Amino acid sequence: MTTQLRFGLFVLLALLQLAFPGKLVFDSNKVLWMGTELKFETRPVDPADPFRGRYVALNYAANQFEEKSATKWKRNDPVFVFLDRDDQGFARIKSLSAVRPAANELFVKARITYIYDNQITVYYPFSKFFMEESKAPEAEKIYREAGEGYALVKVYHGEAVLQDVVVKGKSLNELAE
Repeated sequence: MTTQLRFGLFVLLALLQLAFPGKLVFDSNKVLWMGTELKFETRPVDPADPFRGRYVALNYAANQFEEKSATKWKRNDPVFVFLDRDDQGFARIKSLSAVRPAANELFVKARITYIYDNQITVYYPFSKFFMEESKAPEAEKIYREAGEGYALVKVYHGEAVLQDVVVKGKSLNELAE
């Protein structure tokens, strides 16, 4: 094998190794650049993950939906959640579907976590707000004392990115400093 061929294979391998993480970063940023911003009312909890660090776990007010035919759903089923906004700009569930909707619809991918009678509870993939290790306990304290807040989430073609958590009109990161 010639030196030029080895060098060419090395460069190709290096580019392939950069392409995968680059695509992940690009996809998340594409949602931030092109997505529709929604506000989700939240109720926090403060757990820790030994591998990923401290985060504020977010429980959303818009995570339950009443459906007459709830028996067609099962726990852990993937679901597409069609969203709408109320008059204050907060996200509300409009409907649920097992079929991926058209790209022009406002929706996110989620998972069904609980079904009781006709009430369906969904789990959004943006339910954890990761923070700097030293800020998370203070942020949780501030959030609990405030008792209210919301998450800013960008949604684009079913993908969602948690942008920030807002308490009393300010970013939770700013308040925790």
